[in-house]
Amino acid sequence: MDDNIVRTIAALEKNGFETNCFETGDEAIEQLLKEINIKESVGIGGSMTIINMEVKEKLRNLGYTVYTHNGESDPLIKKEMLKKAMTTEVYLTSSNAVTEDGKLINIDGNGNRLSSMIYGHERVYYICGKNKLTKDYSEAMNRIKTVACKRNSERLNLNTPCRYGECNDCSSKQRICNATLIMEKRMTTGRAIIYIINEELGY
Repeated sequence: MDDNIVRTIAALEKNGFETNCFETGDEAIEQLLKEINIKESVGIGGSMTIINMEVKEKLRNLGYTVYTHNGESDPLIKKEMLKKAMTTEVYLTSSNAVTEDGKLINIDGNGNRLSSMIYGHERVYYICGKNKLTKDYSEAMNRIKTVACKRNSERLNLNTPCRYGECNDCSSKQRICNATLIMEKRMTTGRAIIYIINEELGY
């Protein structure tokens, strides 16, 4: 295991986050299925890590109740899924960046993902590939602005400056970095469980 992973896990645990480390995404999913009771409802936020790992499909195939807006093209259904995902017992997401001093840094356009990270669920799982690990806040923000926002803008076919060049703190109506959440410690309600995977996953 890389030294930066060891340092990050130690810092996360010091800050009150529960952590698990896995060599592969398959191992992480296997453990996730052991921890989530089939009677619990599951919400999924926007996360290419979780989409690429096909977590939604695997849960639904096993009979879990899953709410996610991912893949929904009908605006009304998408809106309903966003609402339901915010009230589930378990919430699955990733983190845009995880710093070596044990902080989670996330940027959002709509706010649904950030609100679920803060309050309302019994457990929130953060599924993070090693590519999400950064030295500090400055490196985390640089990673988010130059990698995550750019690639998400391309994926969503948005007309934002970062898609075609560099971030310039735009005022685009399609801007996807409207709010930034820094989780320095675990919130006082609910459990925050972080899976660090020794693979590059999502962006």
